[in-house]
This record gives sequence, structure tokens and C-alpha cells, in this order.
Amino acid sequence: MGNNLKNQHYKNMGIMLQMDTLTFKSESVAYCVCSAFELDTSEYSFPYIAGWSSGKEMRELKASMDVIRKTAGEMIDELTEKIEMMLEQKQEKLLAAVEAAGYRFVKEESNSQHLQFIPDGTHRMQGHLFAKSWNEVERWVEAIIEKGDPIQKERVERVIYPERFEQSFEEMMFTRKECRLSIYHLDENGPGRDQLFVGMEDLQKKGIMVTADQYRCVYSSQYLPNEDMNAIYSIFNDDPPADYKAHSLSVSDVVIMNQNGDMKAFFVDRFGFQELSDFVEERKKILGMESDIQKKDILEQTSCISFYAAECSEFPVLGEVHHDLTLPEALEAYEKIPAERMNGIKSVGFNLQEGSDYDGMMDLMVGGRSQREILDSIPFYKENKLVQTALKCVEQYIEEKSLNAEKTEPKEEKSQVQKTKSQKRREEMSL
Repeated sequence: MGNNLKNQHYKNMGIMLQMDTLTFKSESVAYCVCSAFELDTSEYSFPYIAGWSSGKEMRELKASMDVIRKTAGEMIDELTEKIEMMLEQKQEKLLAAVEAAGYRFVKEESNSQHLQFIPDGTHRMQGHLFAKSWNEVERWVEAIIEKGDPIQKERVERVIYPERFEQSFEEMMFTRKECRLSIYHLDENGPGRDQLFVGMEDLQKKGIMVTADQYRCVYSSQYLPNEDMNAIYSIFNDDPPADYKAHSLSVSDVVIMNQNGDMKAFFVDRFGFQELSDFVEERKKILGMESDIQKKDILEQTSCISFYAAECSEFPVLGEVHHDLTLPEALEAYEKIPAERMNGIKSVGFNLQEGSDYDGMMDLMVGGRSQREILDSIPFYKENKLVQTALKCVEQYIEEKSLNAEKTEPKEEKSQVQKTKSQKRREEMSL
């Protein structure tokens, strides 16, 4: 019995010594790896390593050091490779963001401590950009997202934070009342590849129709109100945006232009442009988007939802309130309620009667602000097609009202020197 206890004791001691050695090796490897990446752990590591090494024979120390050196070296190589890959991915993302802002990277003139970027045709007047590191570039990109030009900000933010956008650029063109455009090229691997670079006259001779399903969207963005198709053609041929990666605007390409809600599609012909009457609606169907007429029908063809305008959003009984209206009628009544009244903040809302637990009155807009955040926080309303359609219509109304307000602002004095279209475009989109 005594021998068994003694043997077990020696066995436990051996395990403890072995574990102690393994811990020493692990600590040493960790110290070497951290040191390689300029992380100082000496305050913690040195006392432990020195304590274990005391009294050890040179042969034992040498064996441990060989294992430590080999293991640390392998880990450093593997981590270095992964870090370099992560940095490369980060640089690629930042480069895409810089291009979205309107600058091209001059690789041949750059090194790790001197990065040079030249403006594309849009930003030519702004001059070159220089940075000492990609971290500095990252700070510059974040500054654009925080307080940059609206067109620049949107494009850069979509590169860095794509999760913030529910819709693609092309989808936004169909849902926003701004100056937006999308450029379409024939799919070179699709059924329309034989029509590539073929003019309208030749297509008509062959009895070929231009249809949206043969095209793919290669670029979409906001543009300035003073640009027409001739200006767009010039930009995308002479000096296109830095993030435009497709071929220059050519025969057989199609451009959809949204001029504050007025949408038209143009076929780039050998001489001039041909308007395509059905391309816009065809493209909407491909994207699974409803036309404006369909959106109105959803609300008009049902008795499950009606709308109201109230002087006081919180307590409608306190002031003027109009019930059982269509949405356009409710918006009209909302506008007629004087804003200076003291009963509360006026609102437009809906009254849902579908036989569910969520039936009743809810605000769509309060004091000129959409209530999407509140409505979308309730899953029933977020998934209800009637509510979401009404919400989109109200947001469109808010946006149109804002654009109309901007148009009525006092114009600049006539004595100011007039600028060319290209100068104004470059200045308005510059940093």
C-alpha cells in the first residue's frame, strides 16, 4: 500500500514537472511572438521564465530553446502572412473608397511612407492628395463620410459601410427623387452580345428590339442638375469617374436619367441618343420593383386602410383632425393646418382595419419627419405591404417638399461671375 502511494506521488510529481516545462515553453513562445510584433510582455514573462530556468542543466535549457525557437518562428511567419493579407484587404477597400471619392492612386509614385492620389476629371481643380500612410487615408475617408459632399459621401460610405444601405445604387435611382443616373451595357455573355456596338438603324433593319433584360447595370450614381446627356457622354468618355471600371460610353449602351422623378432611358446611337419608351418599366420589373401606378392601386383598391391628418399627433381630440381620407387628401389637409397652433405637433397617420391585434391609428409623419424608425421596430408594420407603401409615399412627399424648398431659396446675385458647367461640377463635388 505504501509503495503504491509513493509511486503515485512520483508519478504526480513527473506530471507537474512536465506541465511546468510546457508552461515555460508556451510563455516563452508567447513572449517571442509578441516581441516580433512590438508588444511588450516582459514585465509578466521575465519573472516566470527566470524562475523556471534557475537550477536547470544546459542540456535541458538548450532542448527547450530549440522547441521555442522553432514554434515561435512558425507562428510569426503564419501571423505575418495573415496580417499582410488583412492589410492588403484593408488597403483594397480604402483604395475603392478613394476612387469613389474621385481620386486615382498613383502606384508608381508611391511607397509605404508616401502615397499619392490624383483627381479624376470631376475633381481636377482640387489638386493632388498626399498621405504618409494608409491610416492617414482611412482618417480622410472617414472625414468624407462624416461631413463630405453629399454625392461623394454616399459613394464612399457605400464602399466602407455597405450594410447601411438597404437598396443598391440602381434601386435608389428608381425610388429617390433626385438627379440620378444608371449606365447599362449589353451582357457580353448573354443573348444580346451580337448587338454590342450596333446602332439603332441597323438594329431596326434586322427587326431587333432593345430590351432591358439583355443589359446589366455597370454604374449608378447621383449627378448634378445642370448635366444633360451630352455632358454625361463627355464625362464617361473624356475622363470618367475613378470608380467607373467599364468601357467608355459607346454605341448600344443605355443611360437612364432620373431628373427629380422624371425618368427617361436613352440609347447611345452613332449620332446622338434615342429615347427608349419601355426600358425604365422593364428594368423595374427585372428588379422586382412596382411602378408608381401599382403603388397607388395597392392603397386605393382596399378598404382596410384609411388616413388622417391631425393638429396634435399625441392627442388628436385636442385640435383639428380629419378622418377617413385617402393619403393624398390627408397630406393636403396636413398642409392646411397652421403650424403655429399650440395644441401639439401636427401629423399624418393611418387607421388600419384588418382584423388583427395591430388595428387602429398610427402616425406616418410627425412635424414633417417620417416615423419609419418606430414603425419598422414593430415586425407587423415592417412586413405589412399597405403600411410600407404608405410610408414610402410619405417619405417621397417629404423629399419633394425639401427639394422644392431648396429651389425657392434666393438665387446668387447676378453680378457674380458665371462659371462653366464643368467648373461648377468640379467645385460642387470637390472635397
